Amino acid sequence: MKTTSLITLLLIILLLSCRTGRIKDQEETWITTPSGLQYSEIYVGKGETPKPRQKVTINFIMKLEDGTVIEDTYKTGIPMTFILGNKDAIEGLEEGVATMRVGGRRKLIVPPELGFGMHSYRGIPPNSKLIIEVELMKVE
Repeated sequence: MKTTSLITLLLIILLLSCRTGRIKDQEETWITTPSGLQYSEIYVGKGETPKPRQKVTINFIMKLEDGTVIEDTYKTGIPMTFILGNKDAIEGLEEGVATMRVGGRRKLIVPPELGFGMHSYRGIPPNSKLIIEVELMKVE
C-alpha cells in the first residue's frame, strides 16, 4: 500500500511539473541575437508578449561576470518599470524583454555595447559584460 501511494505521489508531481512551462533541467540552451545579446529561457511565461511603446514591469538581478551583484529588485522589493523602445533601460535589457511572455524568466548575457559600454556606472567597470536574470511581471 505504501509503495502504491509513493508512486502515485511521484506521478502527480511529475505531471504538475510538466504543466508549468518550466524548461527541462538540462544543459542551458543559449540563443545569440544579431546584436550579440545571448539569452537562455529559465521559464516560458503564458501571458502576452510586449509591443513597442508598452509599459513593462520587470524584476531582475544584474551581476558582473565575477558574480558581483549590481542590482537586485527582488531584494529591494521595487520592480523596474519602463516603456519598451523608449531607451529607458539599457539596450540589452530592452531587447531581451521584448520577446518574452508575461510570467516568463530569462537569463541574459549582455555584451558591453548593449550595456554601459566604455562608461563606468554605479560600480560597473567600463566594458563590462552583464549577466541579468529577468522576470517579466506585467505589460500595460
